[in-house]
Amino acid sequence: MALVQTTALAVPQKSQLGAANSVGLPSGLIGESVVSEVLPRYSSLTKLGKVFTARCALSTLSATGTAMTGLVLWNSSPAGSGVDLHILKCSGDVAVTSASLTGIALAYGKGQASVPGTVTAATSTASDYIGGNVGSGLAYSVATRTNAPVAQFDVLHNTAAIAVTGEDSGFLVDFEGSIVVPPQQYICFVALGAASAASAVNLGIKWAELPA
Repeated sequence: MALVQTTALAVPQKSQLGAANSVGLPSGLIGESVVSEVLPRYSSLTKLGKVFTARCALSTLSATGTAMTGLVLWNSSPAGSGVDLHILKCSGDVAVTSASLTGIALAYGKGQASVPGTVTAATSTASDYIGGNVGSGLAYSVATRTNAPVAQFDVLHNTAAIAVTGEDSGFLVDFEGSIVVPPQQYICFVALGAASAASAVNLGIKWAELPA
């Protein structure tokens, strides 16, 4: 008798994710979910209309405070229900000379029960299922929050030499959903050292929305 080693993967069923775009997940002979390695890891969630991307182009990035400019992502769904925002990736670069900006970090913010004040929408926010509906994650280039965020994860070090011309290579960080933004909380980018020069940075973030 031969032993066969297999790998079992836990995949959310459509009933757990909610209806979107009328697309289900493939099933095997005994009703299990089948995952193909032919397509990227987020393809099924994207076809269900659960993956989104926001971008702020040529923004001025603020240091930590309640009034922020840059890219702010707020989970607008109701506390105790709605969806969690699972952060998949973030990216950005320094496009304009900004010598006082020593780095960029992701910061976490709590207790934003209502729409932030003095808001300006992000340059673009869209479902990664092209033509799909927008989600509960609201992205801003300007937002005043109830509580200031706390820097938690460095994504770029902008040295004095690099700051002369900007960091051309930029950054791309894959969090694989390991950062979760519950309802009424937010995440944003913050400047380290000092705020960037005017219209100095390009910033992006990708997330999936799953039941809270």
